[in-house]
Amino acid sequence: MVNEEFLQFIWGRRLFDHHNLKSTCGRSLEILGTGEPNMHAGPDYFNARIRIDGIVWAGNVEIHVCSSDWSRHRHQSDPAFANVILHVVRVCDRDAFNCYGRRIQTLVIRYPPGLEMRYRMLRMSDMWLPCSQFIRHLPASYLRQWLRHLQSERAAGKSARIRNAHIKNERDWQKTLYQALASGYGLPINRVPFEMAIATIPLHLLLEYKHSRTSLEAILYGQSGFPGICGKEGPYVTTLRNRHLALLDHFSGHPVPAHFWKFLRLRPASFPTLRISQFASLVHQHFPLLNRVVSCRSLTELEKILRTNASEYWNTHYLFGRSSPGSAKYLGTQASRTVIINSLVPFYEAYGRMQHSSAHIDFAAGIMEELRAETNDIVKKWTFFGFTPSGAKESQALIQLYNSYCRERRCLECHIGSLFVESAMYEGNGMLVNRKK
Repeated sequence: MVNEEFLQFIWGRRLFDHHNLKSTCGRSLEILGTGEPNMHAGPDYFNARIRIDGIVWAGNVEIHVCSSDWSRHRHQSDPAFANVILHVVRVCDRDAFNCYGRRIQTLVIRYPPGLEMRYRMLRMSDMWLPCSQFIRHLPASYLRQWLRHLQSERAAGKSARIRNAHIKNERDWQKTLYQALASGYGLPINRVPFEMAIATIPLHLLLEYKHSRTSLEAILYGQSGFPGICGKEGPYVTTLRNRHLALLDHFSGHPVPAHFWKFLRLRPASFPTLRISQFASLVHQHFPLLNRVVSCRSLTELEKILRTNASEYWNTHYLFGRSSPGSAKYLGTQASRTVIINSLVPFYEAYGRMQHSSAHIDFAAGIMEELRAETNDIVKKWTFFGFTPSGAKESQALIQLYNSYCRERRCLECHIGSLFVESAMYEGNGMLVNRKK
């Protein structure tokens, strides 16, 4: 279970025994500074300071489980590792040499066994939340402090995605907004196929046919791979297929394979069949939308824009060819707020930064303060573990925490997981460690 990630954590947090350190060659060692973690290729830590036999050395540190990993990774012939002054390992089974033939001083680190035990617990847990028993006892203030960072991390990632799309779109904000909204209409689980379909449909084509809702649906359903997949046909499906076939030369790619779309565990109101029609309605009623969006000044105004309904056929259907009790199919409040949180707020943030408009950045922040917490499956599970988000910012942070850390078992990069492991130092059954910086 011991791996380089764990040993890097031990080294970076100075959780190892500092007393009477000696290299495998018998030289005395004093760790003056562990260095700065390197997130790119090369040694694991830069700019470390280590006193070796009374002489202070400044350089890099490389960390491996076994010292033989040095040669296994071919560092002995890589000039990038020439300035390594210390090789930190759990097991020494071979000496290490740099590209100049100089022996690298090797330190076998020791640490309290409780640290490794807790790390094993996190990595081997099959629970939805690996640290569930620990997190329940954390002060709410500590968790909320970490959540503030996670919300910023999530917002920055979404904003960066919009900025990258804007650059890829040759700085066309209208097209970037179109793509962002389409992505939002695909949530919670059909974002990718929605984006794939939109990538094949030029915006100018939708604008050309925006006054014909049937043509818009033919374009969108056709490139989504839907017409013709049902067993029962009727005039509506036949019209969609025929109009789509007549426009085939206008698309920039093939339709999305129908099996990419997901229906399992979705409420019927969230079926992609309805969302595509509701998106067609958005184009029909409001596109081009950029000027209206950037001039919005309230959450209510945004919700009115997104209050789109599916076409008449869908009043009695959720799927092609399958009748259902009659009702108008509007994009609901929860769904529209999901689009606002995941598409429009990041759009305002990116637009404000690239246009140097603090008003749009502030507007995005204000919306997040105003919105209530989401009620998706991830947020519901967090409430089971004793944490109820106070608003949309905290629910976004909890989603980020689970998706980017808990699910990926990046526990040592999480403030909560790392605290759980580190707290083994204070249980009284491990060695005493001097953690001076």
